Amino acid sequence: MDKKFEKFYLLGLMYQLGISIIAPILICILIGVFLDKQFKTDHLFTLGGIVLGFILSFVSVYQVLKPFLKNKK
Repeated sequence: MDKKFEKFYLLGLMYQLGISIIAPILICILIGVFLDKQFKTDHLFTLGGIVLGFILSFVSVYQVLKPFLKNKK
């Protein structure tokens, strides 16, 4: 790969990893807040959303990095 294109590839990969981390967490938190308001619970669904968001973020990052992990073997 050309050096110039390698920089853009790595920049795109970093962007994809950032989105893969923040999007599931943010979406799950927003859904949790909405459900807390609907059912009038005390941050129960928000905490569940945080936990679920972190799990989904980990899975998403693993899926993005899986091709790189296979190349190391």
